[in-house]
Amino acid sequence: MSSDTLAETMTPLHERSRVRRGRGGMARLCAIGAGLTAAIAGGSAARAEDKAGAVALFREAGALIDAGQPARACPRYEESLRLYDSSNTRYFLADCYERIGKMASAWAHFLEVAARVRASGDRAKEAKARERAAAVLPKVSRLTVVVGAASAPGLEVKRDGTPVGAGQWGVPMPVDAGIHVVEASAPGKRTWTARVEVAPGGATSTLVVGPLEDDPASGDAGGAGAPRRTLALVTGGAGVVAVGVGTALAFAARSTFDESSAFCNGDRCDRRGMDIRDSAVARANVATVVFGVGLAAIAGGGVLWLTAKSPAKGASIGLAPAVGGALVRGSF
Repeated sequence: MSSDTLAETMTPLHERSRVRRGRGGMARLCAIGAGLTAAIAGGSAARAEDKAGAVALFREAGALIDAGQPARACPRYEESLRLYDSSNTRYFLADCYERIGKMASAWAHFLEVAARVRASGDRAKEAKARERAAAVLPKVSRLTVVVGAASAPGLEVKRDGTPVGAGQWGVPMPVDAGIHVVEASAPGKRTWTARVEVAPGGATSTLVVGPLEDDPASGDAGGAGAPRRTLALVTGGAGVVAVGVGTALAFAARSTFDESSAFCNGDRCDRRGMDIRDSAVARANVATVVFGVGLAAIAGGGVLWLTAKSPAKGASIGLAPAVGGALVRGSF
């Protein structure tokens, strides 16, 4: 097996300017220049290590291919490509994917290689990559995700953890053969999940996303039940606090009234005693109002709670049609 030499060309950055500074300014410039030099040197060393690791992995992957073990070779090619992005490595990764039946991945990488080598002017490699892509295309399987009744505000659909945008809904999209997990979620709704197996050899499978059920635990669930219960809790809680404050004010008023006894003889009080009793009466009046408001809030919270719509409970089962059968899902 042959491979192109992995190389990287670094172009130094030159900056021309006229600086008229004193010795202090020149010293600062020298310090900055030294720091930049050290940083560039460190970055170059790191890139050199990555490149060396990429070469080692590339060679090991080639040996595994020669030994007839493409399933073990592909992860080596993937890591080599991650360490150093090379069109050469990407081409052999595409070849590896084709060997293990990941036709969609192989097709995409062959096309990527063709686009890159075309930009560099290598027409021969471009033709080879496009030839391989054309040969793989008839073997690429596809999955159509249909979103109909499941449509809801904020709906998000994912395939194997990757978002499936609305532009892909109802469109046969290239996928590798095997089992794929499709999820659909929306605010106030339970997450819908289904597994679908896509056959190899250019087969097309269809998965219909079922209607999303309301999530009783979410305040965004359909109906006003959850928000009303939340409001009931807030109102009732505020009422409890008000009752507590009113009670505290009542005790304070009583304590203030008792202080007037030193200046009063029964109902006859001097000026100081009258002032104290007036203050106690004012506090008592405030306590009465606050206490009454608290009781009213508690009563209102209770009414809101009792009149809130109760979430429906029970088991449910759904059927999601797919090519060659159906996918059954249940919830409780």
